[in-house]
Amino acid sequence: MINSKDNPVQWALWLDELDEAREHLDRLIAALTAESEYDDSRLRVDLGHVMAHLNRAWARRNIPRDLTDEEWESFREYPKDLQPIA
Repeated sequence: MINSKDNPVQWALWLDELDEAREHLDRLIAALTAESEYDDSRLRVDLGHVMAHLNRAWARRNIPRDLTDEEWESFREYPKDLQPIA
């Protein structure tokens, strides 16, 4: 896995993906709490956005360089090498 000592720029970008996921998840929880009319289509978009950030964080954890445009797009998909445990 990349680290802040050997890959400071990529480490910062990796942490940014996790921070973005957290921020969007916080907003999603606030919206769900405040809005009784929050619907399934909105949840699909909002939760999909959170998942895209988490999926990219998982995918780029070992990449010590900038992502290509193709990688950026493909890494938002759910990874095949990560199994849910809960």
